[in-house]
Amino acid sequence: MSIRPFDWRDLFAFHRWRGECIYFYSAWYLTRGALSMPGAMLSSLTSASGLVTAVYQTDNGGLPLIGQVLQTQGLPWAHLLFLTPPQALNTASLAGLHEHFAKVVIPRGAVRFLAELDEQSPVFEALRHVGYAVYSRQRVWQLPTEAKSEKKRQPSGWRMAVESDLISIRNLYHNIVPPLVQQVEPPPQAPPRGLVYQTGDALLAYVELRYGQRGIWIQPLFHPDLQNLQVAWSDLIQQIPYRFARPLYVCVRSYQAWLETVLESLGALASPQQAVMVKHLSVTLRAVQTMAHPIIESGQAEVSAPFVNYGEFFGTYDSVENYR
Repeated sequence: MSIRPFDWRDLFAFHRWRGECIYFYSAWYLTRGALSMPGAMLSSLTSASGLVTAVYQTDNGGLPLIGQVLQTQGLPWAHLLFLTPPQALNTASLAGLHEHFAKVVIPRGAVRFLAELDEQSPVFEALRHVGYAVYSRQRVWQLPTEAKSEKKRQPSGWRMAVESDLISIRNLYHNIVPPLVQQVEPPPQAPPRGLVYQTGDALLAYVELRYGQRGIWIQPLFHPDLQNLQVAWSDLIQQIPYRFARPLYVCVRSYQAWLETVLESLGALASPQQAVMVKHLSVTLRAVQTMAHPIIESGQAEVSAPFVNYGEFFGTYDSVENYR
């Protein structure tokens, strides 16, 4: 078998099987559409885009497995984007492609792979066999074009997030997101990219926005204390900037499943539940700092250490009864 970067020799195979791609990054797929051949060729010319495309080819001339990952410079994870064709997908081909991907993304700062897929997919078990594990679950909802609005419009509690909101956003993240997820996905980084909902001095919600030519991805963090959720969501749909009639997709993680009732009441459409999986590329070890103890290590007392005559200090005795 051989594992190599994608090049012009693979154009025919990619063109033949691109309609059968299995996608593993919902935000990328829904906002940018199906991946194209120019994108695969670009990844072989430069790594600046963060795309890495590789081909696993068996020695007996079987179907090649083509895969792609996305890793933004400096981020500690890389997303598995797609694999094709499904007929060539097995444990050996998956492990081979991931070995190639790891050699590329680890020097760029990645320490884990992420993937999202339906648990009923036959690929689910194959990913588990190469080291992936489920750390969360999610469902993607497509919001309606127009929100159900109230008769009396009130001033919006939503506004664009600014740098000074970052501490409050991170506090909201740590209060809502389970520790298991926090180990994989760090809190929002500066600058914040989205909207915040504020009541008085309390920041009760933050939605991160990701834009693509085919849609807008909304990743919400809502505090359970936020009241009038339906009004807040209806107002949010109206407040999202630079929409230009693009569809809105909301990713609801399992630890915020209580939001789904509100989205359903707004007329949003849900996708099947997905498993969010991680494959770690390194193991975190606690650093141990050594401390020197000269007297213990050398076995000799320092010159300045005083000598005490314990007999004079405690007195002497012939027996317990005759102490002097």
